[in-house]
Amino acid sequence: MKARNIIGLIVRILIGLVFVASAVTKYISIDAFDQFVYEHQLFSWTVTTIVTRLLIAAEFALGVLLLVGLYPKTVKTLIITFLAGFSIYILLKPTLFNVEQENCHCFGTVLILNDSQTLIKNIVLLALSYFMFWNKGVERKQEESQIESPVAEKKSLYSWIKKNQRYSAIWICAVSLILSLLVIMPDTIQYKLYGKAAKIDETKFKELVSTAPLDQMNIMEGKKIVCMYSPVCKFCRKTAMRLDVMRQKYNIDDSNFVLIFWGKKELVDLFFVKTKTKVLPHEIVHPRPFLEATKHKQPVIILLNNGKVEKLLKYPNIKDEDIVKFIKN
Repeated sequence: MKARNIIGLIVRILIGLVFVASAVTKYISIDAFDQFVYEHQLFSWTVTTIVTRLLIAAEFALGVLLLVGLYPKTVKTLIITFLAGFSIYILLKPTLFNVEQENCHCFGTVLILNDSQTLIKNIVLLALSYFMFWNKGVERKQEESQIESPVAEKKSLYSWIKKNQRYSAIWICAVSLILSLLVIMPDTIQYKLYGKAAKIDETKFKELVSTAPLDQMNIMEGKKIVCMYSPVCKFCRKTAMRLDVMRQKYNIDDSNFVLIFWGKKELVDLFFVKTKTKVLPHEIVHPRPFLEATKHKQPVIILLNNGKVEKLLKYPNIKDEDIVKFIKN
């Protein structure tokens, strides 16, 4: 019986650590995880960021609860449900969603596992999860401490945890949720540093689009989403990836997009390769007029309706509703 309990304890700790590691690595690479979930085209960008953080909180909380041994039967059942659910998702993903299979993002971008490797990992963990039930967690430890030393039982950590299981579990879940929501802070800080509102020099912008090579793109006609990018700017890449999902999700015609870059052609080509976005109508212009028009800030997204600027957007405040309202109305 003691050997079974030790095996169960080892497996319980192993699976708990996997869940904690999965949450932490997603947290570390949250931008990539947000983008991956958004590419499923199930939610708006705002809802996507909420869903990803709730998922991180759930994984972290379950992992910690399993490690500590609180509510063992319930937590172990939820762990198995998570593993089974994500395994079914991996199997159905190629037919339901047009997203990458090279990285399932179960460990963010810290550890790259393709769909096949992830499925094998989940099957192994599901097989091992049977042995978790050989260890009863806090309840088992409490029983042992009562047999061995009633006096020690009163002062033991396990005794305190058992008597306060509900409060301990609530605290673990609350802390997990708070920590996952704190990951919003980097974008908030970037937004404040970057400026609350996008700005351009409209005179310089009109001069820019009226000269070659942009004068042949009919930018001032119809509704145009004008994207002002630097090919080496990481925020420009994030913006391009987000807009590419919106283009597909809301069936926005390619002709509604105009991408304006400054920089070398090979860097612009690399921009499309790294972002894995569609090569939309674009031109490369001289840095000086570009930077004068954008006031030396990129990316800037200009919603242009027959030459009139309806709205200016900057990372990270680019939302589905703004783009859809502009195109559809």
